[in-house]
Amino acid sequence: MNNFRPTAIPLITVDPYFSIWSFADKLYDDATRHWSGKRAAMTGMIKIDGRYYRFMGKMQMDEYLPEPPVIEQTEVKVFPTKTVYVFENDIVRIHLVFQTPLLLNDMDLMSRPVSYISYDIYLKDSKKHDIEMYFDISAEICSENMCDEIEIFETDYSMCCGKGDCDVLCKSGDNIKIEWGNVHLVFDGAEYFSLKHNAVTNNRSMLKNAGKKTVLYGEIPFIGAVKKYVAVDEVSDFLCVAYDDICAIEYFGEKLEPYWKKKSTDFKIMIQRAAEEYEEISRKCNEFDNALISKANTISSKYADIVSLAYRQVVSGHKLVEDKGKLLYFSKECYSNGCIATVDITYPSMPLFLMYNADLLEGMLNPIFEYAEGNHDWNYEFAPHDVGQYPIANGQVYGYNSRTREMEFDSQMPVEECGNMLICTAALCRRRNDYTYASAHNVMLKQWADYLVKIGFDPQSQLCTDDFAGHLAHNCNLSVKGILGIAAYGRMLCEMGKDGAEYTGIAKKYARIWQEKAFAGDRYSLTFDRHDTWSIKYNLVWDKLLDFNIFDEEIFETEVKYYKSKINKYGVPLDSRADYTKSDWQMWSVCLTDDIEYRNMVINAMWDMLCNIRERVPFPDLYYTSEAYMKEFQCRTVQAGLFMPLMGM
Repeated sequence: MNNFRPTAIPLITVDPYFSIWSFADKLYDDATRHWSGKRAAMTGMIKIDGRYYRFMGKMQMDEYLPEPPVIEQTEVKVFPTKTVYVFENDIVRIHLVFQTPLLLNDMDLMSRPVSYISYDIYLKDSKKHDIEMYFDISAEICSENMCDEIEIFETDYSMCCGKGDCDVLCKSGDNIKIEWGNVHLVFDGAEYFSLKHNAVTNNRSMLKNAGKKTVLYGEIPFIGAVKKYVAVDEVSDFLCVAYDDICAIEYFGEKLEPYWKKKSTDFKIMIQRAAEEYEEISRKCNEFDNALISKANTISSKYADIVSLAYRQVVSGHKLVEDKGKLLYFSKECYSNGCIATVDITYPSMPLFLMYNADLLEGMLNPIFEYAEGNHDWNYEFAPHDVGQYPIANGQVYGYNSRTREMEFDSQMPVEECGNMLICTAALCRRRNDYTYASAHNVMLKQWADYLVKIGFDPQSQLCTDDFAGHLAHNCNLSVKGILGIAAYGRMLCEMGKDGAEYTGIAKKYARIWQEKAFAGDRYSLTFDRHDTWSIKYNLVWDKLLDFNIFDEEIFETEVKYYKSKINKYGVPLDSRADYTKSDWQMWSVCLTDDIEYRNMVINAMWDMLCNIRERVPFPDLYYTSEAYMKEFQCRTVQAGLFMPLMGM
């Protein structure tokens, strides 16, 4: 069994706001946190025969009052949809499970803002004992500033709290928490209460009457629940933690409700259904986890660890809504700039969604097509980068100069995003074996393909998706994307019953010239004008996956052989300019050939990075390869690209 120590462990992972992680090896060593690292504290304790023991969170009690002793954590295991902890002392063993049913083939279920905490308790002496299970959650989850007004109230089905004086969708940004809506603790048969701090003392402020509100200012209140079990030797039970964000996304001036409201707009009904269906949902999640892990294990157990850690991070980085019957699946560019529906985030995300639900990929593309085609402010011949900053999708913010109210061309990614949109659309249609979607957007696709014919082969100084590395002229890997974007359009035209030969011919011609200009003896260079350089040509993978066969097979073999010679302790550098790398692009590179040795080298290096990285953060995708520390970018949805090796299985 691998001794896998993730950088941070997912607990409650529903969407970019409703996201709680453990940043510690032991669940009780630190307060739980939002993916950004900000506190979002939860506490869990068990009381056995009158004595409390702690298994989750830091109590932060009065300095004169000692914390309850912990029950030693003996195991933690991350699965795609759940995280399982085991705690044990000489009295009791507890199996604690955090499960979020992010099943991509069930959009109604996936979009529910509900996560489950379940537990199995075993008393070792087989005697009957009185047990209490205690859980609480801080109002930190629904407010950035604890000096704000916080409302706490009990409903007839939950205990909840929220910021009382903030408008829905009142702000956008990157590393921020939500400031509207209410978090709900739903624990059937439990006694609810509120606290000014999460200590089990006489400071409990009990709320007995449904609908009664308590308003606190300048405090860190908690909502909590205790459930009692009399004379038992084992217990199995669960509770729900849910978040009502009221509205999910602002889309070109219109506030859209979350997708789950299609079935019922009543939050209570949704919660009750979630509780009633818990056993069936848990079974489905377990089946999914077992199937994905089994498939990943055919590559390696370490690869199974990697994709298990990535799965919830990826899916919970999105928000699903619908507008006039059209599916919209919005990504948030976490820990980068907070952009929403970023095209070069969608591009690396494709593998996971093509595997499990191509409709969600369409939902990612729809906002971009509507923005570019509609009566909006995008008036450029190339594709947009984004449609706003999460959760406000009113138009591109990347490269937008608020003073001149214009897009700055130097801050755009013209070849990058045109190529991405063309390749993504081609991949979507191929997956469905139906090119109706491409036909519906043919005017825009042609415009972008024509742009690539003019500009895409040898881009002048432009940004690409690796914008952290700065502008680069004559970028060979970006040229590959431009060429394959043209090839993608030629293929789509043919599948639509039109003549695509001209575009296919141009792509093949460009590929021949590319091979000549980029060749540097034992590799292909980073730029056409610098043969003393190199880079990972991750974009080439779509030539194989989409059967374009534009580039010679020799290129793939040459490149992978060279990457093997450049691998460091924690991975292959992105290119010759620096020691850092990208997790998604490395995993794409292992799919360029059938070299299993290289694939294992990359996977083992990435696994080692996750076990040794200095920062305690959700799975980072940009990190150094000689030493295990992050450059930037944590908790991003690009980790969906790690599923690339599974696409053909």
